Amino acid sequence: MKNIILIIAITLISLTGFAQTSNADQPDKITKYVTTFPNGEEAITIIENSNSDNLKLSSADNFYKYEILDPTNHELVHKSNNKGKVCDIDKSKLEEGTYTLRVYTSDFVITSDITISNKTTLTANNSIN
Repeated sequence: MKNIILIIAITLISLTGFAQTSNADQPDKITKYVTTFPNGEEAITIIENSNSDNLKLSSADNFYKYEILDPTNHELVHKSNNKGKVCDIDKSKLEEGTYTLRVYTSDFVITSDITISNKTTLTANNSIN
């Protein structure tokens, strides 16, 4: 009898250890990626919230559009016009992979390579032209 109770207790403890929670119960993971000017000042910032389908793009200067390109063939994947220094990018419309992000201001083009994985993870490599 003691063996049966012990086996049941171990089984219940094991099952409890494998329980999963939904994303709604997970705290937001916020990641910030920064592209800088040659002098070290921030040029653009991309903020990703793990529980959101949007990336927040902000620039030190007003930008009038951004483009997301496939880096292998430079084909346009997504673009949007903008007024001001901030916009949201719907990452749910992008397939997993690496892209080139170009932000156009009146004085220069800021380029950043971004990688989207599982629509929740983003990494960036940056340059300014």
